Amino acid sequence: MKALRLCVLLLTGFVLCIGIQGQAAAEEKAEGHYLKVLEKMTFKGDLRLRHDTQWRDTGAEEYARNRERFRVRFGVKAEPTDNTDVEVRLASGSGFQNTTNQSFDEHGRGKDIFIDLAYASWEPCDYFKITGGKHKNPLFTFPLVWDPDVHPEGLSETVKLNVGDEFGIFANLGQWFIEELDLEGESDSDPTLLAYQIGFVIKPTKATKFELAGTYYDFMNLDTISYADLTDTTSFQGYNHRHSQQMIFDSDEKLLNEFKCWELGAKLKIEGVLPVPFSIFGDYIMNNEADIEELIEKGVDPGDTDPTDLMAYDGDDRDSGWLVGFSVGNKNKQGDWYGKYFYQELEDFAFPALFVDSDFHNGGTNNIGHYIQGRYFFTDNIQARSTVFLTEREDERKDGKKDEDRIQLDIIITF
Repeated sequence: MKALRLCVLLLTGFVLCIGIQGQAAAEEKAEGHYLKVLEKMTFKGDLRLRHDTQWRDTGAEEYARNRERFRVRFGVKAEPTDNTDVEVRLASGSGFQNTTNQSFDEHGRGKDIFIDLAYASWEPCDYFKITGGKHKNPLFTFPLVWDPDVHPEGLSETVKLNVGDEFGIFANLGQWFIEELDLEGESDSDPTLLAYQIGFVIKPTKATKFELAGTYYDFMNLDTISYADLTDTTSFQGYNHRHSQQMIFDSDEKLLNEFKCWELGAKLKIEGVLPVPFSIFGDYIMNNEADIEELIEKGVDPGDTDPTDLMAYDGDDRDSGWLVGFSVGNKNKQGDWYGKYFYQELEDFAFPALFVDSDFHNGGTNNIGHYIQGRYFFTDNIQARSTVFLTEREDERKDGKKDEDRIQLDIIITF
């Protein structure tokens, strides 16, 4: 009996050892799998603390507004395969497409977090990439047309071809959704933006780079947008109307404003002439379908947007805008400094107001003025930034005077 018990004990111990070793091996395998997954993921974020002061003069009143604000963003980027990227990023803000700022107010209440990016991209070869989701703007463009915080939703395709070391051609296409409408039998066509861009890069020397791109923006099916409360700035028509771009509707209360826009942008970067890099750049935008006379003729007044107000422009279609500026310095590491200046003019109907820079003249169109910015990097990931806007209404005939100066003082920490 003692020998039998001893055999049973030895057998039990042997089985337990095998089980423990098997569990340890499984745990080690799982841990190795998780480590491989983490190796393909990059976590990053940034925090911006801002003092923001605006001085406004409308002729009838003058006032100053002071705000303490912040922006926080945090995201993860993964590479499931060698040619596939997935990125998700959360950001503070109010839900508007052109800002991620939050003000310190409401007696310390919690702040909202929104999905800022959520996309996947596939790059089957060196010269082609397709991206789908809420993604970064792939276009070569400037704040005259696109606020940097605006992230299109839909599909984008990018092609880049290099002809030697000195010349390259690129193209960007975008199929981006503007609104999703439940029209119940009226139409199955939602407001959509189709963007077509082609450009080239010339590098005559190692120290010189010239970029030029032309873009066509086709805002389709805007006539399916119906009249609604124009004080609601969360809607396409409400935001535009609030920011100097009068929305006009026909007798069926459908939107008459059209946007078929051409943009031409260029940038020349030179290194070696000055101790730091130097760039000059310019941008031009024109809406071929802006027609003041047609809006007056076909439009009706639903109660809060009278087409005859546009008669103040005497037939001027208010359809274009331009920007020219320069930058100097580096913005990469500790001790770097960087400066940027541009001057712009933007007429009422050159491009949808809800996509342009939300800080210049407090956002929107019908503006003119100067942008001045300076940065200094205390460390590789901590910088101070000061931005000044000196702006006014480009044409006061319809809406009157509105001068607005602004200064933003930032501390930005990346991690």
